[in-house]
Amino acid sequence: MSKYDYDEKCRLLIIGDSFVGKTSFLSRYAKGTFNLTYLATAGFEFFTKDDEIDNKNVRIELWDTSGYEKFHSLTASSFSNAEGIMVMFDVTNPTSFENIRNWTESIKTHLSSEYNNIPVIIIGNKIDIVEREIKTEEARKYCKDLGFKYYETSAKTGENVNDTIRNLVREVLKKKVRKNKKEVNVMEIPKPHDSKKEGNCSCIIL
Repeated sequence: MSKYDYDEKCRLLIIGDSFVGKTSFLSRYAKGTFNLTYLATAGFEFFTKDDEIDNKNVRIELWDTSGYEKFHSLTASSFSNAEGIMVMFDVTNPTSFENIRNWTESIKTHLSSEYNNIPVIIIGNKIDIVEREIKTEEARKYCKDLGFKYYETSAKTGENVNDTIRNLVREVLKKKVRKNKKEVNVMEIPKPHDSKKEGNCSCIIL
């Protein structure tokens, strides 16, 4: 696919605590690789992937943010540019799971009136590790109570990585279609016909 050879463009943002596997997850999708030596991202890292989704060529921009507390302001400043957001936790790390609420509340705060227009999903990563602390049903119920769809992935093996991102992209594209339809359906109020004065009488020419 050439530089401009795509039907749709989509910008996704991933947030969550440090060391939950955000960079590895995006690298697995964008490059098909996994690297055990990734360090915590200092600020932002950017990936691009051209993918075919539902017979459309989609250019997907993937923004990776740091989970360090001191970088939260950077993450917040990027919310307004995102069209879809992934909140990730580590199924072997209960603290990262508990912090889901903090991350989703941060999204609501910074997106404000745009919150309902941005699809948000929760991802439990590292399901390849047998000694997990957060069970699937526990995570699914918690995310449902918060009002978000829940997915589980393994950046190491690639399990469910592609499907998770593609499903989010589908949600983003659906939102775009609905938004475009609303804009098309907005009708302008017709202007009244010009009045033409004849003598002392003002008449409307029909």
